Amino acid sequence: MGYIVFYSQLDKKITVKFSRVAHLPCIFDSSPRYHRQGSRYLIDRGLALWPVRADGAPVGRVPSFQTIKNYAYWLANFLEWAELRGVDPTTCDYSAHILGRYQADMLDGVWSRDGVGLSPNTINLRIQLACDFVSWLAAKGYRSAFVVPSEIVTRRDGSATSSIGHLVRDVPVRVGKVRTKKRSLRMPTNDEVRAWLGRVDERFGETKGLMCEIILLTGLRREEVSCLRVDTIPEDRQEWRVNNPEAPYLDQQVRVTIKFGSKGPSYGYDHGDKIGPEREIWVPLHLVERLQDYRKRLRNPALRRWIKSAPSPTAQKHRINETVHLFLDEQTGNRITSRDLYRAWTGVLLPFKGWSPHLGRDWWACSTLWSEMKKHEALLALGMDAPLALLESSAVSAVRFVIQPQLGHSHESTTMIYLQWFLDMRGGGLAIRYDEDHENSTREAAP
Repeated sequence: MGYIVFYSQLDKKITVKFSRVAHLPCIFDSSPRYHRQGSRYLIDRGLALWPVRADGAPVGRVPSFQTIKNYAYWLANFLEWAELRGVDPTTCDYSAHILGRYQADMLDGVWSRDGVGLSPNTINLRIQLACDFVSWLAAKGYRSAFVVPSEIVTRRDGSATSSIGHLVRDVPVRVGKVRTKKRSLRMPTNDEVRAWLGRVDERFGETKGLMCEIILLTGLRREEVSCLRVDTIPEDRQEWRVNNPEAPYLDQQVRVTIKFGSKGPSYGYDHGDKIGPEREIWVPLHLVERLQDYRKRLRNPALRRWIKSAPSPTAQKHRINETVHLFLDEQTGNRITSRDLYRAWTGVLLPFKGWSPHLGRDWWACSTLWSEMKKHEALLALGMDAPLALLESSAVSAVRFVIQPQLGHSHESTTMIYLQWFLDMRGGGLAIRYDEDHENSTREAAP
């Protein structure tokens, strides 16, 4: 029997007695017994008591539910490997054991479910967690000092909201870190996207199909989409913050504020949703109008079904007050979670293997970048003969001031992959045309 990540049933007795830690996972070993050190480490991480500075002051932040869950499973993986290999975390060495054996076993596929070497990103995350746990053991007095050798790497991180984002900085990097391959983008054709969306609608319903389209047309994360509230967009059209009301209908966008389910620090929870950093995004006006239509045509009937299925009038009133989310299952009235959305996205024949909600965000970014660059038609018409410096300057501005704030990326380096995509595409045909064709198809329906 392997190591198990366990969550307590959050009944009233547990939440009152262990209110600070009841929501956090713990680890059981192969006996199975409660793994005291591993579970205490998760408590310190979950309460932002670790890591700490040299003076002992915590420097961490409260992780999201998904983050602490990842920590728990990565730690359980390391502890199970250590037990099977006869490695004691209280005496192990970085070079000989964690790098020389644990990382090597994952690279070679010896320590993987299907016998195939794991991805560099997966390996690096697990190794970092293992090193952090062993460092925690040393800080708590369970073992002698644990040293992770590092080397200094110079990086340049830009930010659309930082006046010093152009400055370089030196950061320590773990020696032996697996080098990751540069991510390259592959996008489906317009016909492939339309066919895929049709399959989602047919199998999972119009609501989940609409949620998939929101990712494509706004770049929101699936968790952010599932956390949209019924009042995220005011029902009164007069309260919509349209950026350019004098522009053509299809060019108009509505400014919307989101904070539920957003990535970053957690500021608490509301109706089961993490309250994250607040940011403002632009949503196409035609999409906002479709969302208003959805509320009247699909959400309201679903809500009525959900209320009527309650066992008592008191329960019905409770459901009325607690049902704050925009997207409800058409048949049951239950809230559609991010996991439900992921199942719908991947539960039909995909345009290609690996097509995911995250790539849907990339789709929005690439199509937006191309749309911004179309404003320089004369420059684009030169194709490969266009001045590279001018192309890069225009594209970088679009990435920094349009794409990066919408996606909620902290650093410009995260979105530079779109610049590379554009430079790769400028000499050939463009595969992404869904957004443009969608606008053309809705032009006739414009008021």
